Amino acid sequence: MADNDRNNKLEVLQQIRDNPFISQQELANRLNISRSAVAAHIATLTKEGEITGRAYVLPERRRILCIGGANVDRKIQSHEPLQFGTSNPSAIMESHGGVARNIAENLARIGIAPTLVTIIGEDKEGAMLVDEMLGLGADVSQVIRSASKRTGTYTAILDHDGSMAVACADMAIYDELTVDRLAPKVKMLAQSTLSIVDTNLPAESLVYILTQSAQVNANLIVAPVSSPKARRLPTDLTGIKTLIANLDEIATISGVPTDTQESLERACVALQARGCEAVVVTMGKQGVAWRDVLGQFNQTPAFPVPVVDVTGAGDAFVAGFAYATYHGHPIRQACILASRLASLTLTTSATVSSGIDPSMARDWLLTIQNQE
Repeated sequence: MADNDRNNKLEVLQQIRDNPFISQQELANRLNISRSAVAAHIATLTKEGEITGRAYVLPERRRILCIGGANVDRKIQSHEPLQFGTSNPSAIMESHGGVARNIAENLARIGIAPTLVTIIGEDKEGAMLVDEMLGLGADVSQVIRSASKRTGTYTAILDHDGSMAVACADMAIYDELTVDRLAPKVKMLAQSTLSIVDTNLPAESLVYILTQSAQVNANLIVAPVSSPKARRLPTDLTGIKTLIANLDEIATISGVPTDTQESLERACVALQARGCEAVVVTMGKQGVAWRDVLGQFNQTPAFPVPVVDVTGAGDAFVAGFAYATYHGHPIRQACILASRLASLTLTTSATVSSGIDPSMARDWLLTIQNQE
């Protein structure tokens, strides 16, 4: 199929995702192609199982599953350079966070309604988290509620330039994400096109998810959250299709320094030797590096933007990577789109940018494709 035809087919599918009741003529008008061409694309998509039946019903297997943290984020940013040991005039902001929740919100905003598996307390903070995600179109039917713990909180202290000075987290509630409580949810790995798990889960629960992923050959992305929580990953990484982590997390998981390109590649090789199929490394202003399933090591530069706040940029990257992968794009294109989405998040004080929408993500992907 020619690139133009493939792009039109992908655009037809995305328009149907946005509105399952859209007519063929409206599709033709929006895409500036003939109605017969739209009908041909729909016939192909039906044959491929991308849509089923009348009203273009999307099959359940097209789910993206997000498993992990959902909590209340509090950011305290100093007006001037931080001075320790004294009072700093600051601004305080509160929003919803948690790596899995942030990824799920990014996905919902760029046109994919994810299923969120997390745990919250029976408190107003938890209720607000669920209500917000429901309002964005996410499936929150799998959220677990704890009768004994409060919804998690994360407080970041930011310097005047938006860089993080220190962060404090109350995440005791995630200890209740045990194998027994997760087992009914993890069955959805086999029913999902793509799944994402963060390392807010206990170590034994992560082992269980990786084991189940390997058994059903799930397309599983792992996001480590932080270097300390990255240590929860087991030695055997079989079951991970893609590990997405920053330089410090890669060094922690692999046990190999990441201070040079050569040592970074060695770290990636070490992780793949332990069962991880592909490794993607976010490097801030240095861009992104990855080693794919064929053993090819590559890099792409970062998008230079004025940084307002780094919080949430890594989660946006994972969501962008998942979006491109979900739509069948190769790892290089997925990394470039992910970088674009992360760069947008860097320019706002919000943990998830409200400035993203499905058309923006689609346009970026088409541009990236055409530049290859």
